[in-house]
Amino acid sequence: MTGTQIIRLLLLTDFTESYSYKLFAGIQAYAQEHGRWAVCRMPPSYKSQHGLEGVLKWAKAWSADALIGRFDAMDRTEIFPEAGILTFAQDYKVPISSLPSITGGYREAGAMAADYFITKGFSSFAFVGYRDAFWSQERYYGFRSHLEAHGLAERLRDFRDISIDEMWDFRQEELIHFLRSLPHS
Repeated sequence: MTGTQIIRLLLLTDFTESYSYKLFAGIQAYAQEHGRWAVCRMPPSYKSQHGLEGVLKWAKAWSADALIGRFDAMDRTEIFPEAGILTFAQDYKVPISSLPSITGGYREAGAMAADYFITKGFSSFAFVGYRDAFWSQERYYGFRSHLEAHGLAERLRDFRDISIDEMWDFRQEELIHFLRSLPHS
């Protein structure tokens, strides 16, 4: 690719979430520093309304070079590389093993949180997460593993019963019940 060509990157993600917004901000900062980029933000609702075929049709019409997207396990993501579009999965519900992914140190973050509470002298621990989000489960495993390494795993209670798709619903009686049941020490 010559220095005069513009790299066209399509971001298919939810920009109302902090992670996605910061990912976009980082890409924009990199693009400003390292060359000519055009970045298009496509909300997940486009995929919901038009399917992956609709996203591919739009990406081709725009001449997208690359795509970073939030995909589901049953998505036929191979249609993008087959069309010559470099494609990366943003970790969300499940890892997409057929694509390189943009991921984070989720287990490390969980371990860091556990270490923080251990260092502060806490004797009881709780973890609240999503049952169907890869990154949430990985944080839980890191949190639990760190407590196990310190002989504290039996003091952990967890609540991972909420679906990430229900995150918007503030009627969460089960979560409230769980939180009220925790020891106060």
